[in-house]
Amino acid sequence: MKKLSLIRPLSFSMPFLICLCMMLNSYKSEKNKKLVLNGVPVAKTIMYVSYDLPDFGSNNKITWAISESRKGVWEVLPGINTKEIVLLPAYTGKYIKCEIAPFGKNKNSKPLIITTDSPVVSKGNPNTDWFKDAGIGVMLHFLKDVYAKDGGSKEYNAVVDGFNVELFAENCKEAGANYVMFALGQNDGYYCSPNKSYDSIVGVAPGELCSKRDLPADLYDALNKRGIRMMFYLPGNPPIRNELVDKKFQYTYGKDSPTSQFTQACWEAVIREWSLRYGKKLSGWWFDGMYRGGIIETRSDMRLAHNISTHILAAKAGNFNSIVTFNYGVKQIQSNSPYDDYSAGEEGKIVQVPQSRWVIDGVQWFIFTYLGSSWSKDGIRFKTSELEQWADKIFEKEGVICFDINATKSGAVNPDHIGQVKAVRERFEKARNKK
Repeated sequence: MKKLSLIRPLSFSMPFLICLCMMLNSYKSEKNKKLVLNGVPVAKTIMYVSYDLPDFGSNNKITWAISESRKGVWEVLPGINTKEIVLLPAYTGKYIKCEIAPFGKNKNSKPLIITTDSPVVSKGNPNTDWFKDAGIGVMLHFLKDVYAKDGGSKEYNAVVDGFNVELFAENCKEAGANYVMFALGQNDGYYCSPNKSYDSIVGVAPGELCSKRDLPADLYDALNKRGIRMMFYLPGNPPIRNELVDKKFQYTYGKDSPTSQFTQACWEAVIREWSLRYGKKLSGWWFDGMYRGGIIETRSDMRLAHNISTHILAAKAGNFNSIVTFNYGVKQIQSNSPYDDYSAGEEGKIVQVPQSRWVIDGVQWFIFTYLGSSWSKDGIRFKTSELEQWADKIFEKEGVICFDINATKSGAVNPDHIGQVKAVRERFEKARNKK
């Protein structure tokens, strides 16, 4: 019987082992360098980069650029240094590039680059398709100044707690509203939703300025089961009639003005928290007070770290498909920013009508007026027949209408307003059935 011989173990020199370890580590490092561009290159949508770069550390800079070809000259987009980018109509026909470069102790590592396989295309604005199909909605100025003007935190929380979302939602359904724009708050500094960022910045306890009850969460449940979408109204700047808040936000008391970088960073944190809180329950934002003459211009200055892009990304953090507009005041319907998804449309009359669905490429035509004697008030300003004739012209061109309505603090909508919205909804149905 032949004896089995022992297998002699392999032996390697130390330099070989070191080289082998380096190769394996290098392979592992390259394998972990995952850089992915998410989304599709369609104007008015968001693309974002995701990556796993352990050897880069946390110190890295993101830049975005556009070019007419993947091998052409790249134009860096200033002020966009986030993981996400809103694809503007101006990028149509251009390729998108994202570059991640380390700095600090890892600054000598090679930057990573990824580009789109095809250029950006324009398809109007897919995020506003539901809005066009909705056609008509209502807005409620649910504000402390309206429902608890002379009270404090106790009185305001009592109003928030007493608002009957089921009653309000049922009244909205009866009226035929397909979406509700609900005011989180305005200039008094009180808001109907908890927000830790806001409380922290101002230095107040939960419930002092932001309500204890999460009213929008309850409202969404009531609206959603009736097939009605929820949007938010909010000023684009911190409240201007609360001295404590303005001091903490380092903002101007008593007037709208351009924001500093400190103020803007703080306000974006507040907006982002609400956006993440409600996620896809929230379908859009209407930002007030973004007037020309300094405010919108400062926000649009892409040399600043906090700008119109960071603002809109904060608003869309929880739902990339939500729609946003920045109000320019009572003027001819227009677009206030390349980042608008729809026109703000603030108006006191029922005169303006669209020429087409789009104000400009990618911006849905939208008008926003009040039925009562003023914003949030009761009374009737227009004859129902006048509203119907006006609405016919708007719906013919696929425009969208929003009516500010009056409601009690318990949530009961003014019956006259229900009747007028219902009449306009019938005109919308008639126009839709023609197509």
